[in-house]
Amino acid sequence: MEPARTPALRPRLGPLLTAVLLLASAACGGPAQERDGSGSRPRPPEPVERQLGDKHYGPYEVRTDSFGSDAVDGDFGGGTLHYPAGGPAPTADTTGRHGVIAASPGLGADESMVAWFGELLASHGFVTITLNTRATDDTADERAGQLRSALDYAAQDSAAADRADPRRLGVLGHSAGGGGALVAAAEHREIRAAVALTPYYDGAYDWARVRAPALVIGGEQDEVAPVTDHAEPMYRGTRSAEKAYLSLDGDHFVTNTPGALVAEQTVAWFKRFVDDDRAAGRVLCPPPEPDGTGLLATEHTCPHP
Repeated sequence: MEPARTPALRPRLGPLLTAVLLLASAACGGPAQERDGSGSRPRPPEPVERQLGDKHYGPYEVRTDSFGSDAVDGDFGGGTLHYPAGGPAPTADTTGRHGVIAASPGLGADESMVAWFGELLASHGFVTITLNTRATDDTADERAGQLRSALDYAAQDSAAADRADPRRLGVLGHSAGGGGALVAAAEHREIRAAVALTPYYDGAYDWARVRAPALVIGGEQDEVAPVTDHAEPMYRGTRSAEKAYLSLDGDHFVTNTPGALVAEQTVAWFKRFVDDDRAAGRVLCPPPEPDGTGLLATEHTCPHP
């Protein structure tokens, strides 16, 4: 199905997501880019403490478990496990198990750059790892392998392994982690869905290898990974039958600050395609309305049956 430009339509929120995902106090714009001492690479903004009120969470209490690279035999650089504990079980299957998500930061960054997704996704019933890579300059391809290793650890050896479903897998990443998320989905067909946030990939890749449902989010003012060179060709190159592209009015770090739209669409994407929750499709289709400020444009393959 050819992607379509969205008309001016508002998304219809499912009852579970309505109160949870409207992070109205968070702006879409990201912090300004900075240069490191060498002047050759943009430096991510300093991580800040994320304190979201109860109204922003899903129905699950969230527990965390931090671990180092030694716990995973150096397969990746350790990280934080965020997992649902207690509460109702609308996203668990009949065995009480939950889908598993792994999230990777980009070049020069650690897990703090994607930490808010760990908290958010776990509160909606996903066992989530926000990982550190073995080295901060690991390539997107290296990050793809580490994302897959993180999924295995979460489902087999982590503190939440008893509630993780190894069949329901998703990946998320920012920058080179976003490129890595798409590569992981291409290389590992068991991955059900990918979310790529202002993705970056150095070199050529056959994006037609990506068949999993893919949500790609680009920042129109991104000077690190210009959307015309990265996010847009990645999105349009995939052969995913189910895919969506959001063009945000922001820079390379526009998704690193908690925001309502990114939270809503990310959770709904994983609920629809990892959990096979068809009600979440009503959040995705019709797609959100471009407002000329935070959201500039979308492309999509709606409806998502």
